Amino acid sequence: MKRTHLVLTARVVALGAALALSVSQAQLMGTPAQLAAQPALKGFAAQGGGLLVSGGTRVTADVAGGRVVGVLVEADSVDGLARGLGAGWNVAEKDLPKLVQNLSNPALLAAARTGYVDLTDDSGTDLIALKVTGTGPATRYLGYVAVKIWPDSAFPPVKAAVGAAGAPNVLRVFSDFQCPYCKQLWDSSMRDWRAAPASFRVVHYEFPLPFHRNAQGAAEASECAAAQGTFWAFADQLFANFATWTPLDPKDAPARYAAYARAAGLDTAAFKTCVGQRTFRADVDAQVKSGAGVTVQGTPTVFLNGMKLKNYSDTAEVAQVRAVTTATPGAASLIDARLKLFR
Repeated sequence: MKRTHLVLTARVVALGAALALSVSQAQLMGTPAQLAAQPALKGFAAQGGGLLVSGGTRVTADVAGGRVVGVLVEADSVDGLARGLGAGWNVAEKDLPKLVQNLSNPALLAAARTGYVDLTDDSGTDLIALKVTGTGPATRYLGYVAVKIWPDSAFPPVKAAVGAAGAPNVLRVFSDFQCPYCKQLWDSSMRDWRAAPASFRVVHYEFPLPFHRNAQGAAEASECAAAQGTFWAFADQLFANFATWTPLDPKDAPARYAAYARAAGLDTAAFKTCVGQRTFRADVDAQVKSGAGVTVQGTPTVFLNGMKLKNYSDTAEVAQVRAVTTATPGAASLIDARLKLFR
């Protein structure tokens, strides 16, 4: 994910365009000590409880599972606001004047008067909240940057789920059966997740990409299999035979799907009827729409307990996300409580 811009609304500025911050630089999900050591917070004094103070600026770290999941800034100046938010983004000291300039944009400040909460950029991994109160010397600035945790309600119910319903970790996978990277996931991490049903519940969502000519048909066929309670066995067949059906003309692919349905133990006649009538076309389209709603931009995209993973095969990242989302209190509850300040 690249922080090439911070989307707020069409009415306000793209805050981070000039900063071009990258995820490798982001301080969120670092440790409290790493946050306190940020150049933007030079001269701030630690007050305990994750609070750092300098003059009229207070910076508080929200910590879950030992990681900073949010940074709250209370300031009496835009400069102080920029320092606090900049620490959350690991902004270099030389870039702070540009951030101050962006935060001083009149349109942004006007929007913040009523409180503003939005995604930090179009990848949907972080969020920003701003609020301005008072006038003249009494003007106060409240800012918050945090990881984005999507609630369960952001994802529609689907039949393709495996693993214990009460598993502590829920993986939501948006996938395209004709995507070679999705096959890599299926043959590696997906295998491991499915082998640990007490720890992981895996939910599959269709996200056929338009430039894969057989992806839509394969997605609809897999939904026909899901209707018979055999999604996973059929999906295994699709990926196992990836090199066979993906090059076919779309009109020839259904015959192969029928063969895979037979191998997976489906009622083949019912399956053929389902595929031929495109029974689940609307369902697939709805899943694609829901994916776009949670900022899915390509496949595979994996969410773990509501957090979008940058690299699903990175065991360290997975461990960190599990830690912050299953902690008590968890990241979601800490962040939700903070966001009430901005609404």
